[in-house]
Amino acid sequence: MSTIAIIVIAVVALAVLLFVARAVAQRRRIARERRVQRLEAEAEGHRSMAADHQQKADQLRERAETEEERATRHADRAAEVQPDRS
Repeated sequence: MSTIAIIVIAVVALAVLLFVARAVAQRRRIARERRVQRLEAEAEGHRSMAADHQQKADQLRERAETEEERATRHADRAAEVQPDRS
């Protein structure tokens, strides 16, 4: 084989290898971007659920305070109307 033919084959092989490497790198980049988007969406979902749970906890805390006030009023009233046993 002549030197020119060997150089042409080497250049073609190098071009094919670079094309394949570029395609592989692009697939990896796309996969990484999708993974990041999926994780960001999952994190956003968890942030949303955390906010919902915090809101629910606040509502329950308010209700518990209201019930505690009612219980205190009833206990006070019970003490007021309790007959003396002396």
